Amino acid sequence: MDVERLCGLPSIRKFFEIEEGREIPEGVRLLLSSMKEVSIPKGQDVVTYGADCEDGMYIILSGVCDVLSKDGSRINTTLEKGDIVGELGLMNDQPRGATVRALTDVTCANISKELFEQLGSVNRKIYGSFMTMLYHRTTHLVKEQERVRAELKVAIRIQDGILEHDFSSFNALDHVKFHACTRPAKEMGGDFYDVFMIDDNHLCFLIADVSGKGIPAAMYMSMAKVHIRNYATLGLPLAEVAMRANDQLCYKNEAEMFVTVFFCVLDLKTNEMKFINAGHGSPYRRKADGLFYAPKVKTNPPFGIMEGAKYTEQSIMLEPGDSLYLFTDGVNEATNEKLELFGNERLEKALNENADKCGEPEAMLKKLYEVIDAYAGGSEQADDITMVYINRG
Repeated sequence: MDVERLCGLPSIRKFFEIEEGREIPEGVRLLLSSMKEVSIPKGQDVVTYGADCEDGMYIILSGVCDVLSKDGSRINTTLEKGDIVGELGLMNDQPRGATVRALTDVTCANISKELFEQLGSVNRKIYGSFMTMLYHRTTHLVKEQERVRAELKVAIRIQDGILEHDFSSFNALDHVKFHACTRPAKEMGGDFYDVFMIDDNHLCFLIADVSGKGIPAAMYMSMAKVHIRNYATLGLPLAEVAMRANDQLCYKNEAEMFVTVFFCVLDLKTNEMKFINAGHGSPYRRKADGLFYAPKVKTNPPFGIMEGAKYTEQSIMLEPGDSLYLFTDGVNEATNEKLELFGNERLEKALNENADKCGEPEAMLKKLYEVIDAYAGGSEQADDITMVYINRG
C-alpha cells in the first residue's frame, strides 16, 4: 500500500501523531505499507456484528458507510474517507460489536489480524505504533463524549424551560385545578404538554407525543409546540389551528416525523370544552359524582403526515366538579419484567381507586406514577410518560 497516500489523510496523521514535514516513524511505515486495497460494493458489509475479527482493521479511502446495531437499526453516525473500522480486532478475539455497511461503493486499506501478528513478532515497533494510535483515538473519543455531554446538559435545560412548571396562575382561576408533568425515557423526550390563556375566558391545554425519542424527537417537539401555540393564540377555530399547524409540520419534513396531539379549549363561562384529537388516545373523564371512563372520540390524522388534512372539532361539557385526565402511550404501554403491558384497564382502575384525589391534580398524578412504577418493577422505562390533569374544583 502507498504509505504516502495513507499519511495524506488528516485522520491518519492525527491518530499516529505524524507531524507535517517529519519522517514517518518506522513502525507506522511498516504497518501502513503492509495494508492492501480492497473494494466493498454498495450494500455489502465491511464488518458484520457477531462475526470474528480475523479480517482485522480497515481504513476507508473512499465512499460512505452506515453503522448498524445488533438489531440492524442505524446508529446515529456515518463513516467516510479517513475513518478507521475494526481496529480493536487486531488486539483481541472478541466478535464484532457492530455492523459497518457500505452505503456507496467503498474502497478500504486492510490489514488482517494474522498479518498484523506476523509483522509484530518481527518488529515490535509495529505494536508500539498501533498502541499509540489507539491511545490518541481513545483520548479523542473521550474529549468528544465530554463535549457532547456538556451540550446535552444545556439542551436538556432548554427543553425543560420550554415546558410550564408553575401552574399557580391557572389554579387561581375560578373552578380550575390543573397539573401536568413528564418523564422522558431518555435524557430528552418527544412528549410535551402546554397550557395557556387565549383570552380572559378561554383556557387552552394540550398533550402530545412525537414519534421517536431523544434529540430528534425533542427538536420536532419544540417546533410542534410553537406552531400549535402560535395559531391557537390567534383565537382561530380549533379545526383551522390544527390544519395550519399540521401543514407547517408537513413542510420539508424529510425525517418523516409526526406528532399525535389532543388539545382542548375550555370556555370558563359556559363550561364547554372544544377539542381536536389528532391521532392521540382518548382521555379519561369523570363527572362530579361518577367514575372515570374513556369517552368515544373521533380521531383525525396526526400532525406531520398528510399536508392539507382536515380536522373535526368536537366538544363536551366540563362542568364544576368534573375531571379530565390526558396521557401519552408511555402510560398504558408501560411494561413489567414479563413484558406485559400496563394497559387501559389497569389505568382506569388506578384512576377510580384514587378518586379521593380527583380534586388534587398534583397528588393524583404523583400517585399514578407510583402505580406505574410499582407495576414495572425493575423493568426499564421504554417510552416517555406524560400526564395532564384538570379538575373543575
